[in-house]
Amino acid sequence: MQYRIANLGSLIAMLLALTALGACDRSVDEKLAAQAAAEKSLAISPTLFSTKFNRTVRDVLDDRKDENAAHMAPLYVIDVTQLHKDGEKHIFQTQVGPAQTSIMGTLAKNGDLKTIGVLLTSRTEGAREEFYLCAETASRIVTDGDKKKLPDLIRRLTSNALNNPGQRMTAAVGEKLLSAEVIQQGLMFQIEQQQ
Repeated sequence: MQYRIANLGSLIAMLLALTALGACDRSVDEKLAAQAAAEKSLAISPTLFSTKFNRTVRDVLDDRKDENAAHMAPLYVIDVTQLHKDGEKHIFQTQVGPAQTSIMGTLAKNGDLKTIGVLLTSRTEGAREEFYLCAETASRIVTDGDKKKLPDLIRRLTSNALNNPGQRMTAAVGEKLLSAEVIQQGLMFQIEQQQ
C-alpha cells in the first residue's frame, strides 16, 4: 500500500511538472507571437519595392513637369538582379542616380521591408534634389497619402530635422509613419508602419 501511495505521489509531482512545463511553452509561444505581431512590415518585398520604384520615379518626374523625365528616369533605376540581403543584419541597400543616393531598409522576419529610407550624404544641390526625388518616390509606393502633398511634407520634415539636430521629426500618413533626422552619416528620411 505504501508503495502505491509513493508511486501516486511521484506521478502527481510529474504531472504537475509537465503542466508547468506546458504553461512555459505556451507563454514562450505567446511572447513570440506578440513579438511577430509587433514587428509590422510595410507588406512589400524588396524586389517588389524596387520594381515599383523603377516605374514610380518616372511618374514623379512627369508630375514635376521635368522636360528631361524620359532621359532622367533610367538614372534612378534599381537593378533588381543586384539585390541581396546582408545575411545577419537583415538589411536592404542600394544606390541610384548620379549622386549615388542610398536607399536602404530593414527586413522583417518574413522578408518584407520593415522600414525603407533615403539617405542624403552630400550637400550639393544635385544631391539634395536627388534625395527629394527618391524620398517622394518611396513615399508614393508605400503610403496612401495625397501624392500632391507629399513633396511639401517631406521638405517640412527634413527642414525641421536639419534645424533640430538630434531630434527625429515625424508625421503620420494613414498607417505609415514618415520621419526625418540627422544621423552621423547625413540626413535620413524613413518610412515605417505605425506600431
